[in-house]
Amino acid sequence: MPFGRRGAVSRAPRLAAIDVGSNTIHLLLAGCRPESAPRHLFRRREFVQLGLDVASSGRIGPERLELAASTLSGQVAEARRRGARSLAVGATQALRAAGNGAEVARLLAERAGIPEVVVLPAAEEAQLAFTGAGMGVAPGTLTLLLDIGGASTQVALGPAGGVCSDHSLPLGSGSIAALAVGDPPSPEEWRAMQRRVSELIPDLVPPPPRTLALGTGGTITNLPRLIGREKGSSLRLRDVEEVIEVFRERPVWEVASRTGMDLERVRLCRGGALILAHLMDLLGLARIRCSERGLRDGMVAGILERGDDWWRPLAPVEGTPPVAEEAELVQL
Repeated sequence: MPFGRRGAVSRAPRLAAIDVGSNTIHLLLAGCRPESAPRHLFRRREFVQLGLDVASSGRIGPERLELAASTLSGQVAEARRRGARSLAVGATQALRAAGNGAEVARLLAERAGIPEVVVLPAAEEAQLAFTGAGMGVAPGTLTLLLDIGGASTQVALGPAGGVCSDHSLPLGSGSIAALAVGDPPSPEEWRAMQRRVSELIPDLVPPPPRTLALGTGGTITNLPRLIGREKGSSLRLRDVEEVIEVFRERPVWEVASRTGMDLERVRLCRGGALILAHLMDLLGLARIRCSERGLRDGMVAGILERGDDWWRPLAPVEGTPPVAEEAELVQL
């Protein structure tokens, strides 16, 4: 999508998206017009870590539910106070995997005073993230997206602005970071983390040459800060390996203090870096461009295009080149 004129931003309707993730609950308020990328006006992120309960018991417990309900209610109220005309709330892997996920979604919606918290199917989550991250990329450009979340990772491939194919992998920054107790992790803990990443990521066919590689999600966009670069900078495989070496030698509190990052975000990056390095090596990616846009941008665009059906699958965009068969993501 092309960006709108700066002068038109103040008149753009305000739309909001809230992502109830495995690590965080994250609000995006944006000004958005048809044929324009959402303009970020306000963001609010709070660590709730629903995924910890799911990993330990398979369910979301009452204390974590109360924290999530309070957090979501506050973010919905914030969006309304700041003039959001419409609001989409979507939940990802934690609620998909929780034995009581559907009930938690119902209770969260009731507490927040909204019609619904949509538990997004993995394919729809991938498509929304693909749409959001690809804003600003020339339509039709063959694009590979890596979206590392707290408890799942989406690997999507398709033409920018169109429909993607995807693999949803059952691991994320939070689930891998939780395998380590030591700070820094002991050699045995590092081996356990690496082994788990290797076990849960299947062999995937690398994308065709000249495919644009994009990365989104809190891990990927924040990793550059750990090696002294601006948030959202591009990453080479050796950059990610450098981050991993930092985590091998330095405790999280020291890295957080040096970079000015949230302590919990730094801890999560420890697991996310291992996932990203493995995927880049497996897919033959020399470099990945970090995108500050992603799932929430796709949700906002979905409201604008489809209203209450913001999350439903997209039909192929007329005139957009289809993904060639050889460009499909195929598990070996």
